[in-house]
Amino acid sequence: MTELRVSWTYTFADDGTKLVAHSNWISSTPVTQAYLETLISQLAKMEPAPDCVLEKREAPASRSLPPDLGTLTSAEFWTVAEDLHLRPTPSLAAARLVLVEGMRPTKAARQLDTSPQALTNALRKIRAARAASARRGKRPDHF
Repeated sequence: MTELRVSWTYTFADDGTKLVAHSNWISSTPVTQAYLETLISQLAKMEPAPDCVLEKREAPASRSLPPDLGTLTSAEFWTVAEDLHLRPTPSLAAARLVLVEGMRPTKAARQLDTSPQALTNALRKIRAARAASARRGKRPDHF
């Protein structure tokens, strides 16, 4: 898996102060790649244009990754969350990063400042709903 990071520096013309921003390393899904490319194109329109760098690296191999990383579309994920009446919480957003974006659970929990246990609980509920749906023979987008 490839991970991406965008870093940019903007110098304000009026007083010369600098604004520096760095993204964390994030998984390289087509949606993420498109988002970062759009972000870079919008940054390039600023006057003066900021210095912008898009870095790519191979993600470090994990010892044990859940088999369902990145297996849901965003629409499927939100359908399941709505059907389960899950509230929008950091742990639910972290579960989306795991199941849709393919991010490792530990990293997703850390990035969204939620506990690993809260993320595990959200993943468990969503996985149970998917398994029940599969047993009933329903397609994943019709929970």
